[in-house]
Amino acid sequence: MKIIAAIYSLWLGGVALWAWGSYFFYEGSTREHLLPGIALNVLALPSSLLIERMAEQVPRLLNSPIAMLSLVTGFGGIQAVLVWLIAVRFKQA
Repeated sequence: MKIIAAIYSLWLGGVALWAWGSYFFYEGSTREHLLPGIALNVLALPSSLLIERMAEQVPRLLNSPIAMLSLVTGFGGIQAVLVWLIAVRFKQA
């Protein structure tokens, strides 16, 4: 189980780095760079679904791509920590 948690953490970190790098690299560009953000959203499921709830409460979030990317990265990080805690707990049981 720890191996799965490690792979998930590395995968999430790599995709988050890709999403942030492409955001800053393509900022102001006319080329589309949606795939890294979509991949991060998919990888951070189910916690990334909370962004829809947050956007209902604070609609300004939808206007800021960096805020949305920050939220998805944060939710994914919290989810990775929870996967690690489950892996450690599963080993002890």
